Amino acid sequence: MKNILIATDFSKEAYCALYYATQLFKEDDAQFYICNFYGDEIHTSVYSIVNEEEFKKAPRLGVSSRAGCTETFHSIIRDSELPKERFEIISSDQKLIKGIENLILEKNIDLVVMGTRKHKGTFESIYGTHTTKLIERAISKPILVIPRELDYKTPLHIAFASDLNREFKKGSFRFLKELAQSLGSSITVVYDGEEGSLSKEQWKNYNEFKSIFEEVPVHLVYSFTHIEISKTLAEYVKNNDMDMLSMIYYKHGFTESIFREPVVENIDRHLSFPFLILPEKS
Repeated sequence: MKNILIATDFSKEAYCALYYATQLFKEDDAQFYICNFYGDEIHTSVYSIVNEEEFKKAPRLGVSSRAGCTETFHSIIRDSELPKERFEIISSDQKLIKGIENLILEKNIDLVVMGTRKHKGTFESIYGTHTTKLIERAISKPILVIPRELDYKTPLHIAFASDLNREFKKGSFRFLKELAQSLGSSITVVYDGEEGSLSKEQWKNYNEFKSIFEEVPVHLVYSFTHIEISKTLAEYVKNNDMDMLSMIYYKHGFTESIFREPVVENIDRHLSFPFLILPEKS
């Protein structure tokens, strides 16, 4: 059984992420945990009077959180047509990042799904949000980000962005491999460089990637431009009908720089694809 954690703030974007997750794993033996963490809304202060006022919010926030979770629960049962037994709601006074980390251990979570409420169509606008703060904690589970409201489409064509400079760990790809196998997807490795520019070490890493995925079709494409890597990736995903973008997050590396770059204002002001952040270690 797969255990899927969906963090929600009850926004339309969060609900879209939840719905996407239910469709992605509709045919799987999957349990969905709809989670709202309201600890970030409780602020503390060195002044006791402020503390008292802030903590008076907690009961009201708890009531509101539980009501929102219940409403979301009923809505997703109606919209997904999945049985109610496949959902569990969790309302917690923990802060979001810590709450997710704790639930990963408590519920043996396989995937964290998040929407982005204030996403402006750039990877840069996602950087510094709860999503990337969670990514930077180097949790051992994949994170699926749904950047905007979009219609569900089975991800049969998945792009994987890499500079092929690091050795790959099999554990990092466990989730992506299972997903590709269950859906019959192919994976396209998108390398930001010119054809013929790969070193022997990069070829070795690419061949290791292919061996990890066994029977899953894997292809390599070169997508070299003189623009930001993030723009290159967005161009490729859009122009080649990719259904999902995936990458491993390396701190102080290739993927961190992507989040700091503006994405393609001329091509697509909004990212119209989900992207899957894989753990460096699993």
